[in-house]
Amino acid sequence: MGLADIQEKQSEERKREKRLVHVTNALSRDFLEGRHFSKKTQAYKDTAEYVIKSLLDYLFFEQHKELREIKNDHVEHFMLDFAPRKMRFATAVVKQVPEIMEAFLIFLESSGHINNGIELSVTVKNKSREFLKLMSREKTTQKKTTAKKPTSPKKLATKKRPEVKAGRNDPCPCGSGKKYKKCCGSIT
Repeated sequence: MGLADIQEKQSEERKREKRLVHVTNALSRDFLEGRHFSKKTQAYKDTAEYVIKSLLDYLFFEQHKELREIKNDHVEHFMLDFAPRKMRFATAVVKQVPEIMEAFLIFLESSGHINNGIELSVTVKNKSREFLKLMSREKTTQKKTTAKKPTSPKKLATKKRPEVKAGRNDPCPCGSGKKYKKCCGSIT
């Protein structure tokens, strides 16, 4: 394989990544502007955006699949392996994740992007109990290793920076659903 072939392959991969990022942003925007979210809080919408973009990033960049190629195995692996390892949620928000995923998969089918959205949403419903157990276990493990109680009232009032290094545009590790730069990254 020559240098020209390698550069062409890299160029094609960059074009694919750019297209998939555009698709992810467009789908999340369309979903969040839908009727399902008309009476939801901004925090719920932020959580939904985080879940949707994480699911699509997992599908596109971890599994190297296109949207129409999504199968039950992908949804199950996302819920039971990827999300517990890579995603962080506040305790109250975790219960909303399966509901958001179900609504999103049905939205994808109703908008013509996939043909098996209802089938995939049933998989989400069937695996939601296991997902919640895994996420609660992950939270308790994380609390044991990183939890430190502030000693003074002044420390209680200030927001503590998370110990995990996050990029500026990554989801904040504190579980707020916001980007790091808009949440804990803005504290100096």
